Amino acid sequence: MKTLINKILVFLFAGTVLLGCKKEEIMTTVGSGTAAVLNSSTASVVLVKADIDKTAMTLSFTKPDFGYSAAVSNTLQIAKTGTNFAGAKEFVMDAGKTSKAFTGLELNTLLLSMNLPTGTASGVDVRIKSTISAKVSPVYSNVVALNVTPFAIIEYLYMPGAHQGWNASAPDSLISETGNGIFVGTIQFTSSLSQYKFLKKKAWGAPEYGRANSEGDNAPSASLLVGGQNLVGPVTSAPYVTDNYEVIADLNANTVVYNLSSWGIIGSATAGGWSDDTVMKYNNTTKKWTITASLVPGAFKFRKNHNWGTNLGGSGGTLSDGGADISIAAAGTYTITLDPVAKTYSIQ
Repeated sequence: MKTLINKILVFLFAGTVLLGCKKEEIMTTVGSGTAAVLNSSTASVVLVKADIDKTAMTLSFTKPDFGYSAAVSNTLQIAKTGTNFAGAKEFVMDAGKTSKAFTGLELNTLLLSMNLPTGTASGVDVRIKSTISAKVSPVYSNVVALNVTPFAIIEYLYMPGAHQGWNASAPDSLISETGNGIFVGTIQFTSSLSQYKFLKKKAWGAPEYGRANSEGDNAPSASLLVGGQNLVGPVTSAPYVTDNYEVIADLNANTVVYNLSSWGIIGSATAGGWSDDTVMKYNNTTKKWTITASLVPGAFKFRKNHNWGTNLGGSGGTLSDGGADISIAAAGTYTITLDPVAKTYSIQ
């Protein structure tokens, strides 16, 4: 019996050894491989909007060699000089391709995503990371150092005027999200025929955009002229001496357009009751509406363009179209913030 047990133990031990050898064979790893060699068509790139569709830089590299035939994934890594690629941005190269021609737009977008300053040269490092499997360590090419100068895609047109005290150092602004010469913003005008001008910087001086003398002072301006007289804003309608308008300035066509675009609070808790809106003010940066107002116990809702066609109500900070009245329990001065896109609000 003892002999039989010993034979069984020997058999089990042998099987374990064989299994271990088989497992070790499966986990055998490949060598580190030969990395790609990276080259750039230029060492310095100054990007400008006029050349946004042209090739700004071409990166090319030799194929890496892992010692056997395998599908290789190549990824461009780009990081600020001196960071050792910590937090590097990555761009996956097309399969089988060993070069990439970046247009001005592609490269500029990549650089802006790194929060590099615009209009100023910055140093970046570029390399290729090559991988074939999660079980095999990646190999990295040589590092290519570049000097790059991205440009700002978003542009601003500043709008000092009677509606904000003619303060050129802290003006309202219109925004061109793509830098295409068309600027849009929501401005709160404080009186009928409020006058203003457009500036390209937060200071008086050329270029200043005004209107032709022939347009006169008694109607909202429709055209833009470098120099010229003060532009005239839209006519606000009683009882809303203060009101908000979307202003669209097109520097390509030299035109300016005004569209009523206003939110307010209305209800028994507000100064105007359920008859008149108390107009809110839009922030073109945060894209939210705010107002600080004295309220009394009662209720209110948010209403667009002084019309019940679009109104928001709710509770707990969440709004819905045509939702319930929002209650105010105690009299006091409240700051109310509205995000009509997310349909949320806050009261302090």
